Formats: sequence, C-alpha cells, structure tokens
Amino acid sequence: MRSIPIYAFLALLAGCGNPPPGGNPIETDAGSDGSTPMGPGITGILKDHADQPIGGGKVLACMATLCLFGDAEPDGSFFFPIEPTAEVALKTLPDPTATPRKSAALCPVRIVDSSLIDVGSLHVPSLPDGALLGPAAQDPQSLMAGDGVVLTLRVADLTPYLGDTLVDVAARRIPPSQACPSVVPEGEALVAVYALHPFATVSSSPIAVRAPSDLPAGTKVRFRTISEIDGAFSEPVPGEADGTSVATAPQVGISELTWLVISKE
Repeated sequence: MRSIPIYAFLALLAGCGNPPPGGNPIETDAGSDGSTPMGPGITGILKDHADQPIGGGKVLACMATLCLFGDAEPDGSFFFPIEPTAEVALKTLPDPTATPRKSAALCPVRIVDSSLIDVGSLHVPSLPDGALLGPAAQDPQSLMAGDGVVLTLRVADLTPYLGDTLVDVAARRIPPSQACPSVVPEGEALVAVYALHPFATVSSSPIAVRAPSDLPAGTKVRFRTISEIDGAFSEPVPGEADGTSVATAPQVGISELTWLVISKE
C-alpha cells in the first residue's frame, strides 16, 4: 500500500488512482512477500457482493488529513500500517459505470493501540437501478431508491461530490454478514444498513428516510450515516417503527448519502 501527502487528498477521492504531478508517494509494506502483517494497522480481504475476492481492487484508508491507498493482492487481501490513535474510513471508490453499478465499500475503524485490526471481508455492494431525480420544480420528491427505501429530498439542496453528476438515487441493503462489526455504534443493535447513491452527495436540507422493518410499532430507532472522510458517525436522527417500516421523525433526516445505519438500543 502507498500513502500520499495531504495535498493529494481531494484529487484521490475524486477518483484519481495516482497522486497529482509533484506528489511524493511513500512505499509501505503491504505484506506482498507472504509475511503476516503486524500491528498497528488494518487488514482484511476485499470482496464483491457475491463474496468473491477482488484481486487488484483499489482500497483506501482515509483519515481527516490523510489518505492511504493501494491495490489489494491477487487473493483480495490488503494491509495498512497506521499508528494510533486514528479514526479511519476504510473504503473503496464507487463505480457507477460498471455493470451492475458498484457503490463504495465503507467500514469505520478506530485504532487505539498497537493491535492489528482485522476487519474480515470488506464488501463492495452492487446497486439497483434506482429512481431518477426530477427537476427542482417538483421538490420535495419522494423516491423509491431500492430495496424498499424511500428518500424524500429536495434536488435543489443537493451537492454531488466533486466531478459527479446528479442523475438518480439508489439504495442497496447490506446483509449483516457483509457489514463490518463496527458499522453499528457500540451499545446499540443493528436494524439495517444500506449503501446509498450517489456516494458522498450532501444535502443542505434534511433527507427523510423510510425503510422496511418488522419491528413492533412504537419501537424507537436511530438513523446515522458514516463519514467517507474519517469513518465518523453522524449525529443520530430519531425515528420510529410502525409495524411495517421505520421512518425518520417529521422535519428531520440525514444530510449525506454514504452508508446509512439504522439501529436501536
């Protein structure tokens, strides 16, 4: 794996595979010699939605001021040496041109000591067709994003990631077995997790969410998104179950489209 200086951070997240001219990448040990990685750091195996390893796939370990990046080994394995303490967004870049379209993998990791953190499998989700965004004159718009998720938003308030174009919204439910253990806040129980598209789009107004659920009516839930910058959870948005779905409370919602985590105490 290689690390890049901070001035290359935005260029990399926009999808560039290499640092810009003048960059000074630092070569680090990715365990390619067959040795067992040692901590502190993060290791795992990059896989697709069908649970198959993705050899050569690009993996990123991003923090607030720095991104490490590199290609997975032929068997999908990867390793990032990272000194504690660090809040990390372990992820991949989305690929909306693939067939099927691919969202970004995303796993929040907190490094607090010299231990090696094994996240197991880092899965890259596929995306459904999604729902086309209408003109701003139709705001607010309630759109069936996929896998039963309804997003109510204002197109005029959306800002896509640098270089992206707003065309549609999509949601893919992630099986619990394909979500890293730290995807749910400590002390809470996972209700559901979804990968949202277009990845890293932000909204200046709340995006209301409704998702299918068989939780008993009246069950209180919380909606959060995971930062693609450093893996931090957003402030919880309150919501409630009605017996067939869970929904954000009136007048509140999420503010970015990354990975959506729905949890309960």
